[in-house]
Amino acid sequence: MTANLAVNLKEDVVPYTTFRSSLSSFMDKARRTHRPILVTQNGKSASVLIDVSDFEEIAETLAVVNDVANGEAEYEAGLGEDESSLFDRAAEVCRP
Repeated sequence: MTANLAVNLKEDVVPYTTFRSSLSSFMDKARRTHRPILVTQNGKSASVLIDVSDFEEIAETLAVVNDVANGEAEYEAGLGEDESSLFDRAAEVCRP
């Protein structure tokens, strides 16, 4: 399932005291709906609870984005290969 970062402002924003007293039910809700729970403290956003599978998906996506950004930076610095030479080299490695 794709992580859903949309917050339902009527259902998914809760004050800390409510969150603390019903932590288990909010954990179940985050797992069931795959929507983040935004916890407020003193009327301001303070924390976000998300399901662990959604967190893992977000972390994996971020790692890929970082890898692409690092690759682009290396290429711009003259440390990488252009696409055609990379594909040529990959084809050589993959030949039986």
